[in-house]
Amino acid sequence: MLRTTLVRNGISIRFGAAHFRLTSATSSLFPVHRWISTEIPEKAQAFETKEEETVYKKLKEALDPKQLAVHDISGGCGSMYNIVIKSDKFNTLTTIKQHKMVNTILKEEISRWHGLQLSTQKDK
Repeated sequence: MLRTTLVRNGISIRFGAAHFRLTSATSSLFPVHRWISTEIPEKAQAFETKEEETVYKKLKEALDPKQLAVHDISGGCGSMYNIVIKSDKFNTLTTIKQHKMVNTILKEEISRWHGLQLSTQKDK
């Protein structure tokens, strides 16, 4: 898992998953001065909110993933999350069924959120 940090005017802003892409809209809001990418072991996952930790533990227990990243991308208010999961339990499922599985596991939490960015991957 990669953690990407944008350094702008001495302020460090952490963006969730490694698959984050700048668009023309975001690049005008956040001019890129320097990108720093580092490998972070999954066990070193740092949680910024209690909800991140709760979601992480639920998914870890239910899916036994090979890769799992959970990030509150709402600015700390807990209304939007980015989740990346790679699990062998997805190997026989279509993407839609993978997402339904995650939605079922997180049904209670998702009911309180405004949005979810979900990326599921098979572990073949």
